[in-house]
Amino acid sequence: MAPTQSTGPYTAVVTGASGFVASEVVKELLIKGWNVRGTVRSLSKNEKVAHLEALGQALPGELTLHEADLLKKGSFDQVVKGADYVFHMASPFLAEWNDTQKELVEPALEGTTTVLESVAKSKDTIRRVVLTSSVAAALKMKSGPSNGKLYTEEDWNTDSEADKEGGYAYSKTVAEKKAWQLSKKEGFELATIMPSLVLGPVTGARPDGTSINAMKGIVEGESAGLHIPFVVDVRNIAQAHIQAAVTPKAKGQRYLISQADTVPNSAVIAVLKERFPGLKFKDAEQEERKPVFDNSKVQEQLGISIIPYQDTIIDMATTLIQNGTAKPQKK
Repeated sequence: MAPTQSTGPYTAVVTGASGFVASEVVKELLIKGWNVRGTVRSLSKNEKVAHLEALGQALPGELTLHEADLLKKGSFDQVVKGADYVFHMASPFLAEWNDTQKELVEPALEGTTTVLESVAKSKDTIRRVVLTSSVAAALKMKSGPSNGKLYTEEDWNTDSEADKEGGYAYSKTVAEKKAWQLSKKEGFELATIMPSLVLGPVTGARPDGTSINAMKGIVEGESAGLHIPFVVDVRNIAQAHIQAAVTPKAKGQRYLISQADTVPNSAVIAVLKERFPGLKFKDAEQEERKPVFDNSKVQEQLGISIIPYQDTIIDMATTLIQNGTAKPQKK
């Protein structure tokens, strides 16, 4: 049965709403006047949700926050009931871990299953699910892209295993594959967004995201760079999620979103030195930018204009300094 047509503002569920990318999606949906139900692990940790509550007060849409546990079956039944769209964005992204299966694979796989089984129970109203996957679900670091040139949405990561080295990439791959299986089995619409390393302006003062910590280290002159050279702006990822929800042709599609070329640490440091000439930065080894991704699909089908990496880096550094997360050193 097709989802019933809703009147008035749409209602969207955003899982893991306090995360870096999810907060940006919440913000954009509220600007559009949507009703947003954000899920978080705990409402008792005020510092994790204060920035969301502020967005809810400042912007036109209506925001409600709900506790839900990714590893508890049925935990999302009530929050998705009657919603028009579900953005499933909650998943672990850790720089370090000890037990790959327990800390990465199980939460990613079980979390996706928990949320999408709840979606299946409310598929009479839910028009589409948009899942946050990752370029890690496409990258094949050993065998390279299928076409021998650039990675596209046709690529699936068949190289990574549930070990220390490839655990994160493996977790994202199996979680996305599970989502496609459930979509087919239960008959709800799905689109997936596959971002690279997320950079860009930070909403709120939460310094605990992996990419936020990485840029904080660079801005404070403690680190010479990011752990991977594939980057994308958080604003572009949020736009892609929303467009993938409302664009008819996005049904059943994967969308890779990233700068097409690598952004090596030398490029990151060069941008910061030019913008902040009075601050101390560590030098990085000089590297050329290299083409890696074909990002034409997300631009052509969803109308996304990729933000220049220079703007992404400057805006991220500026917001980290403004909100007190990063304490730069003067020369």
